[in-house]
Amino acid sequence: MKKIIILLLIAFLAGGFVFLLKKNNYQLLGINFKLKKSPKAEKVYKVGVVMTGGAYQQALDGLKKGLEEKGYFEGRNIVYLIRDTRGSTDAIRPVTEELLGENPDVVYSISTPVTTQVSQIAGNRFPIVFNIVGDPVGAGFVKSYSMPETNLTGCSNRSAELSGKRLEIFKEAFPNVRKVVTFYNPENKFSQISIENTREAAKILQIELGEVLVKDKDELARALSQIQEGQYDGIYITPDAMVVSNADLVIKRSLELKMLTMGHEQTLAEKGVTLTYGANFFRMGTQCASSVASVLSGQKPQGIPVVTPDKLDVVVNLKSLNVMGQKIVEKILKEADQVIK
Repeated sequence: MKKIIILLLIAFLAGGFVFLLKKNNYQLLGINFKLKKSPKAEKVYKVGVVMTGGAYQQALDGLKKGLEEKGYFEGRNIVYLIRDTRGSTDAIRPVTEELLGENPDVVYSISTPVTTQVSQIAGNRFPIVFNIVGDPVGAGFVKSYSMPETNLTGCSNRSAELSGKRLEIFKEAFPNVRKVVTFYNPENKFSQISIENTREAAKILQIELGEVLVKDKDELARALSQIQEGQYDGIYITPDAMVVSNADLVIKRSLELKMLTMGHEQTLAEKGVTLTYGANFFRMGTQCASSVASVLSGQKPQGIPVVTPDKLDVVVNLKSLNVMGQKIVEKILKEADQVIK
């Protein structure tokens, strides 16, 4: 009986204490007794990235900056699962298979050959946002720019259709260019489309176009070593993913032979290519952040329009030209968006 009375007394006192706390908004004797709710854990998104390195790193750096501006901070609410094959196209398949095993929320594939293999392996299991794809419709990634209707969307630098214009600018800048050589992987769908436009432009411009087929870095290095001084007036860099990833080899050989080079992106000019015309890869990355953010917010790629460049740049590397003793037409120099000195 005594124990029951004690328990009732404790219950009465506890009830009274709770009543006083509620009445005083959980404040008593200057102490706050209100329990704080545990904050809800912020979701951490996983963005898988597959690329072949080189200049394509800029498209990843731009994406990160663009997503930061939208509230996605690396290490806090977003992580990047990066697979960089460093110029090897053979490694794309195994690294992609490994990546998909980590179940990313979206896959960011940079370049046409990378996107081709990623889409084949992923099927419809994962949303894919591509970037630096010259012709996503021609490559079969989307039905149209305005309505992809597939599990892929992303950003196109429209480089295939600019191939002819690029060669035209090369000729305008260096009127004595009559013979150029280009290298590309014949298995790259985009390169096939791009070279067709280049051939048509070469006929109109009366430029002799030498085509060298190379499937990997070793074949590219071997082909470059076989070029002799005076054999060509310049090297036209077809925007082929394998070649672009190993552009350092092309630039090194061109400087040795004092040959002019034409590329499609500012990073190449910064590395030593004498003239470039096209979309800036970093800026393309920031633009593509909108597509990735849309997917992370729950939208389906099928209805997210493909983004195209908001600007195309002409960049001149005057430093390389001076080293080679080459001159560029003054008009092109004055109208260039950037001149590297």
